[in-house]
Amino acid sequence: MKKIFLIAFTTLLLSSALTVPITKSSCEFSMFNTGWNGCSEFAKILHERGGVIPVMYPYNTLGGFDGTLVVVGPDISFSSHEADVVRKFVENGGILFIADDFGSANSLLTKMGVDATFYNKPLKDIFYTKSMEFPVVVKFSSELQGFDKVVLDVPSAITTGGEGFSSTMSVIGGVDDIVNKSGSYVVFAEIKYGSGRIILFSDPSALMNDLYPENKDFMVALASYLGNKFYFDEVHHSDFNPYSMSTTYVYKELDRRSAGWVMFVLVVVGFISLLGNIKFRMSRRTRQRELPAWVDDKLFGRMIKEMRSGSKHGDGNELENSGKDKE
Repeated sequence: MKKIFLIAFTTLLLSSALTVPITKSSCEFSMFNTGWNGCSEFAKILHERGGVIPVMYPYNTLGGFDGTLVVVGPDISFSSHEADVVRKFVENGGILFIADDFGSANSLLTKMGVDATFYNKPLKDIFYTKSMEFPVVVKFSSELQGFDKVVLDVPSAITTGGEGFSSTMSVIGGVDDIVNKSGSYVVFAEIKYGSGRIILFSDPSALMNDLYPENKDFMVALASYLGNKFYFDEVHHSDFNPYSMSTTYVYKELDRRSAGWVMFVLVVVGFISLLGNIKFRMSRRTRQRELPAWVDDKLFGRMIKEMRSGSKHGDGNELENSGKDKE
């Protein structure tokens, strides 16, 4: 019985899907948020590049990083202890990527002594998609390639030199300032820091699922630019709330011919095992059978012999022996 159960379980495992629990969240900019304001699609791209690990605890409680730390849309300030961890990480060759606009990333940059900050006012441009709050950026450095444009969603700007710029007719602040303060502003910057790099992008919303159709090529190029192992910051999202454990199905990739042979072998083995098990049980029952007390053992044995020989008198030897006994 155990063999049959094992075979049945193996067949089920090979012919059905595997289930893996996953976490979901409704938090804005979370890698676990599959809604319009989440970053699950960007996280998938990072995963395809080599792997992405969520960071759900303060940096100073972790063992350290050895890839790229990705911070998207933080709204919780960074502590001095966390800044120390990030400083050592980047100085030793790590990469820090921050996509922010009006969040809390400036607290980390200030504690690390970086001479760059995010403006606290929105960037507007006359080149846009839906409105001036959705500018289109096409000017990037030659090192970041593989896309034609990036659609932004109420972005900010960065107070340093950079590799990505808005048009010369953009402005920080209100529309009334366009005539007097219009110019080209930095939206993407890279800063050398020790042996590592700090990369800044002034619009986390451009990495949301909502803009994935327009910015997919940019996300793929950005992931390639950042590296191949990523740590995705969730701890600095104030609304991070893993609200459910769900199940995703991972199907085994067996071609039809291979799957057919596997199933055939399993069926044959199972059938042979079943026959062996039945034969064993029948023989065991025969050995253990006991006759009622009122049955004559000799008479019962004689009846069995007659049934086997097809003769009421048994076989020839028995007749011969019977004649000798009478004499």
